[in-house]
Amino acid sequence: MIGTPPSRRPMWHDPAEHARDFSERYAEPINIEVESRMVELGIDPLKIGWRDLGEDHKAFYPDIAEAGNVSPDGRIVVGAGLFNPELIADIYGEEAGRLFGDSRIEDRLDSIIAHEYEEHRHDMSHVEALKTAPKSELPISDRAREIAEAMKRGWER
Repeated sequence: MIGTPPSRRPMWHDPAEHARDFSERYAEPINIEVESRMVELGIDPLKIGWRDLGEDHKAFYPDIAEAGNVSPDGRIVVGAGLFNPELIADIYGEEAGRLFGDSRIEDRLDSIIAHEYEEHRHDMSHVEALKTAPKSELPISDRAREIAEAMKRGWER
């Protein structure tokens, strides 16, 4: 075995820190998957990711704690929140957090991409994106639509 054996590794008691650490360790392959999924869903390649000063163009940013973000010009990125169901529960309620946590990463990703896509389409309105993401024109999974619907209900509570 290379490195510290699993039995000697620290337990992660902070879900946000765990999500960030995991995201940083696997940022490159995650970025490839995120960007590929955005292309598969039909997102305009010019609206996928952005470039930071001195950095390559990326669609996945491990240092963004949120699940996703969209720039004013409509460029969509995904953050470490993709791996943090507790973040979703804190913002959108227990039902949304549980559904998000019990879902495949692919379904989580679809729900995030759809939300950010809809947010840009509706003049950066988070509330409008919550309303429209469950019925997004993007060909997201049925489970992603369920997650988006639970987020909408949780926000309205």
